[in-house]
Amino acid sequence: MQIEQIKRIIKIAECGSINKAARELHTSQSNISQSVQSLEEEIGQAIFQRTGKGIELTKFGEEFLNYAQATYDQYQLTCDFYKDYDRKEPPVRFAVSSQYIRFASLLFMEMYKKYASRDSEFYFLEGHFLDVLKNVITHLAEIGLVVMLQNTKKATINLIKSRGLLYHPLLVCPPSVTVGKQNPLYHSKKNEVTLDEMKDYPMVVIRETYFNFPSELLKITASIRSDRIFVSDAYTLNEFQLNTNAFFIGAYSKAYEKMTPHANYRTLKLLDNRLSLELGWVRSVSRPLSSIGREYIKMIEASLNKKETPR
Repeated sequence: MQIEQIKRIIKIAECGSINKAARELHTSQSNISQSVQSLEEEIGQAIFQRTGKGIELTKFGEEFLNYAQATYDQYQLTCDFYKDYDRKEPPVRFAVSSQYIRFASLLFMEMYKKYASRDSEFYFLEGHFLDVLKNVITHLAEIGLVVMLQNTKKATINLIKSRGLLYHPLLVCPPSVTVGKQNPLYHSKKNEVTLDEMKDYPMVVIRETYFNFPSELLKITASIRSDRIFVSDAYTLNEFQLNTNAFFIGAYSKAYEKMTPHANYRTLKLLDNRLSLELGWVRSVSRPLSSIGREYIKMIEASLNKKETPR
């Protein structure tokens, strides 16, 4: 498999036509067709299929294109790197994918501020557990931050390893409750709460926030209240907490004691060991951490009061 073949596959998918792709790449249609045929024979799968409207990706081809695009983007970044290497300050590119972990995005902003004066590209991709894994697999992100339930840890780590990723634990942490100003607990002097104290308030749940987390959470909290608000993104979650007395259950860490994620929200420790969580990060087996990646992990560890960086 060659970069030129990957480039041609991407262009055909973009154009929807071998003939048009050949014109844009300034080559012949036969060269393009032979290149595709050679690659399909090499991998033993059809990438394209002909239809009455032209040419389109097969089911395998759709998945293949995701990886091909990531590979080609990485190739382009490598070319840009050596071309710009002699500049006094080479450009910085850093990408992190994370589940909904509020302090992680705040630390990411601190990293950006440090490098903002340079020619830089910073990406923070928030998503569900499987989204985070996919972003790291396809090299859209260098680091993936994940949270898992302790009682499903073995199955979760097996899933991570099966996708060619390395998992590095950061710490085991208790669950937390986050509330907005319209919840009376925001104004209380307490730093800890029990589930029983939350029985009069609705609970917001981000679907598939953590692997198997929503279903376990609903089982444990079934007895305290019937009101449940299901959302698919962090923005809607924050809006509910800002404008109602709803609460959200997530991971708690000492990082929340050192920073104020948002003046309108407050995070309290939830006293319930049934929801014990582990925070960790993943990276690709084939991609060692960059210097800025190591710096970001050290920053997270410092905020969590950890002394060593996982290797």
